[in-house]
Amino acid sequence: MRKREVFTLSAFAFSMGIVLGFLISPAKNGFGNNSGNNIKNYYYSKPPVDES
Repeated sequence: MRKREVFTLSAFAFSMGIVLGFLISPAKNGFGNNSGNNIKNYYYSKPPVDES
């Protein structure tokens, strides 16, 4: 095999591995920040005003 054939075959195998890895991977809905360091408490919010 010539160097060109080896390079083409290895580049093809590498790219197909990346494509198949993305298709098989569990991250189908994208990547997100799920570290849990967000604040969702309402301790310091003002109470609702009743308009009656």
